[in-house]
Amino acid sequence: MARVTLSRLFEVSKYMTTDAGKDLKDALVYLSEFVEVVTRNLSGGLTFADNFDTEIKEVTCRPDTELIILTNQRRRVTEVVCRQAIDDTYYVIDSFGWKYSSEGNVVIKASFDGSPAATTDVKLALMIHFG
Repeated sequence: MARVTLSRLFEVSKYMTTDAGKDLKDALVYLSEFVEVVTRNLSGGLTFADNFDTEIKEVTCRPDTELIILTNQRRRVTEVVCRQAIDDTYYVIDSFGWKYSSEGNVVIKASFDGSPAATTDVKLALMIHFG
């Protein structure tokens, strides 16, 4: 199977020689540029960091205890996702939530199935979305 290349994907010059191509020049040029950008991005491998305003952060928290994860943010947080618990012990995240405190800090709270001791530190991988 032939490899997809930008030049093979959408070659505008051959369309510009027709009457329809001349009439639709702006649309064809726009479409060509769009296809090129999408192809480059998809072939390069998209990541959240490249395409969304996010921050990946690891924090250590204790079960059912609020933890400040961000202070004095100029960007508005729209979502905090707990990606996983990182520990030698297997923890199932039973519930996870986040909020803005009255001081404007972003606070999280997590509980775990199996109820680890209240003094157990559990490392979490978070993805914070801004918007």
